Amino acid sequence: MSDLGFNKIAFCVLGTGLALIGLNEASHALFKHTEHEKPGYFVEVAAAAGPATDAPVEGPRDYGLLLASADITKGEEQHKKCLQCHNFDSGGPNLQGPNLYGVLGRKIASHEGFKYSAGAGSLTEKGADGSVWDYDHLDRFLERPKGYASGTLMNFAGINSRMTGQEDRINLIAFLRSNGSESFPIPAPLPASAPALAEGAVPPAEGAATPPAEGAAPAAPGAPATPATPAPH
Repeated sequence: MSDLGFNKIAFCVLGTGLALIGLNEASHALFKHTEHEKPGYFVEVAAAAGPATDAPVEGPRDYGLLLASADITKGEEQHKKCLQCHNFDSGGPNLQGPNLYGVLGRKIASHEGFKYSAGAGSLTEKGADGSVWDYDHLDRFLERPKGYASGTLMNFAGINSRMTGQEDRINLIAFLRSNGSESFPIPAPLPASAPALAEGAVPPAEGAATPPAEGAAPAAPGAPATPATPAPH
C-alpha cells in the first residue's frame, strides 16, 4: 500500500472519530441532563431509639428450679475441663488456679495461699465488698469469665453453648455443692410474677366499675353504687 492510500485511511478514521465526538457534544447541548438527589429505590429507615449495642434485659435466673433438675454425675464430667488448672480435693494444693473444694459459699478471691490478680475488673475487686461465690456469681463466672471479671487471668472461654450451656453449668454447680459445700442452702423457686386468672375469666378494664354483688339493686344513673346487703343465712 502506498503512503497516499495509508494517509487516506487514517484521515477517514480520524474524521469519523471527530464527527462522533462533535455529535455527542451537540446532543448534550440539545438535551438537558440532571442528576437525581437520591439514588433510585432509596428507602429511608428510621434510626433505632437506643444504641445498637444495647443488650436485652434479662430477668433473674431461677436457681431453685434449675437445681431441682440438676445432674451431679454429669456435673462431675463437666469438672474434668477444670482439672488442668484446679484441684478439687479437701486440703489439696493450689495449681495454676486456686483449690476449688468447698468453693460454693466461699468469699470471692479469698482462698488461702493463692495469689489473686488485683486491679480493675479482677476477682480481687469483685470480692472487695464481701461477695461470696453463690449460685448467681458462680453461674455468671462460668458462663463467661472475662465477661464477669474482665481483669481475670483465667484463660477459659466459659461454658456458654446456646443449646446446653445453662444445663451444663447448673450440673457443674450441683457437683461443686456436693464437693464440700453441702451446707450451702439451695434457694426456693422464684414465685410467679402475677396470680393467674380463673379459667375463662376476663380481667376488668382499667377504670371500669365493679359489677354489683348478687342481690344488690342497680344504682341509678349518676348515683354512687350502694353496697349490697348480705343475704341472710
